[in-house]
Amino acid sequence: MLAVGPWIKQLWTALGLPNKVAVRDPNWQLVEDLEMWTYWRLQEGEIEVDPKMFVTAEGNTPPVIHVDSIEPLISTSTGNVINNSSWGIYFKQDREGVQGGAVPENMGHEAQLDPYGPENPYYVVDENFIDYWTSALAHCMNRFDDAHTHYRNEPSGGIGAFTVDNFPVFDWMLPNVYVVADSNHGYKMIGVGKEVARTLVGDESSVLHPFRFSRYAEGDLHPTSNSPFPWA
Repeated sequence: MLAVGPWIKQLWTALGLPNKVAVRDPNWQLVEDLEMWTYWRLQEGEIEVDPKMFVTAEGNTPPVIHVDSIEPLISTSTGNVINNSSWGIYFKQDREGVQGGAVPENMGHEAQLDPYGPENPYYVVDENFIDYWTSALAHCMNRFDDAHTHYRNEPSGGIGAFTVDNFPVFDWMLPNVYVVADSNHGYKMIGVGKEVARTLVGDESSVLHPFRFSRYAEGDLHPTSNSPFPWA
């Protein structure tokens, strides 16, 4: 079984699997030579506040919140318009505050993956991201009106490898290699292990079937989202 996060392209290539694929579009036209993998820079950060500041009305741990908007995004630190079209963020309670991110940056089909972690330059966000994310937090909830004053300026985020349609692939790619390519969906796949285990012992999974590799050539694709996030 193979599940390797952003290094999936390197191992995929080492196994002799195709880095360019043919995808049948909704009009049943076969589009050749599409890149199987694209790297996106995941811009993330954190505000250092009491985690209890962000709980449900009952005082429980809140869900991850993902917001897409077409309302003007105004900077809480300068008053200037940051974005006058579509924008998006996500955020969740963390151990020392509130953590989240904004629309990722398309890095193309090659990226510097090493060193892994905070030493990688792609993990460092700039002031534009900080203003964007903290202002968007304030836009979403009044309790975050001064979020920009609590920003914790440390390396965060990273790089994600996404499939040609931005959805995961779960399939036998070689007779002895089963691939779990999450396409950076991460926390959304907590229950996948049980289904993969069933597949590995010879059973079939109706849950994983829509994520088979052959869906590209068959045109049996997932719905396309209007969200600015590739994993939406």
